Amino acid sequence: MKFPIAATFLTLLANSVAADEVIGLHGSGTTNPSKCYWHLMDLMQTQTKLPVKMTYRGIGSSTGQAEFIGNGTLSDNDFASGDIPLTADNYAALPSNSVLHLPIMLGAISFFHSVPTGESQLNLTPCVLAKIFKREITDWTSSEIKELNPNLELASSLPITVARRVLGSSSTASITAYLQNACPDVWPEELVGSTIEWPDGTEECEGSAGMTECILSKAGTIGYIDSGHGHAEELQEIELRNADNVYINSKEAIASGGVTAAAVNAGFPDSLDADFSGVNLLNQVRSSPMFVLFHLLI
Repeated sequence: MKFPIAATFLTLLANSVAADEVIGLHGSGTTNPSKCYWHLMDLMQTQTKLPVKMTYRGIGSSTGQAEFIGNGTLSDNDFASGDIPLTADNYAALPSNSVLHLPIMLGAISFFHSVPTGESQLNLTPCVLAKIFKREITDWTSSEIKELNPNLELASSLPITVARRVLGSSSTASITAYLQNACPDVWPEELVGSTIEWPDGTEECEGSAGMTECILSKAGTIGYIDSGHGHAEELQEIELRNADNVYINSKEAIASGGVTAAAVNAGFPDSLDADFSGVNLLNQVRSSPMFVLFHLLI
């Protein structure tokens, strides 16, 4: 599901027009759709008849949102992007009718790995995944992993490296909410959020590019990233057991219509200037666990 965003940028430009000066339009937020934004900005800067300078910094959803709100310590931006909606409190604190949530695209946040599995898929349940990210399971030869993957043959013990995002990441918010929802006995509520207190021994990775590098740099690493980025980098995706007890990856879920189905009961408000804090696409369909909404704040 995609929405035209060139019109959004044009509207922002029109509101910034001043005679005989360069028009600046600057945004920040999630790294996931940044390539799309940069492409559109390049096209518009080339084709517009006005002197325009447009930038977008992929620095994480939380930081982009903080810059949009303006907290006195960060540079304000003209728009922000992420898949974390404004909280109800932050929305209420802004002037009435001063902000729009503009849906841009729906996508999946997925778990990828660098375990040398050959042609075999790597199956995990949500609870085993939660134990891995809590550092309760620390080797790929663990009996719990072997039980799910009887055909997985590793030459010897292979330690698990857990790659996770630093700073405020919407991807972290999504995967921690999923783990708590799918396996609350292992993943407690206090470990849910865009920033959490990670267990010792996890690998810090900055942005989507940093996460990709973390996964590729060491065999046996597992991390999480927007599925489009992961597949573009030819990363191996975890086959995650869904509510129907079927192991499935994001490509299979998207092909079966999971993205559209996830949006049906997500709780979208009727108006773009309304409170989006209740929108939730996690576990809305049985075919796949984690679809998220990327949006612009203007």
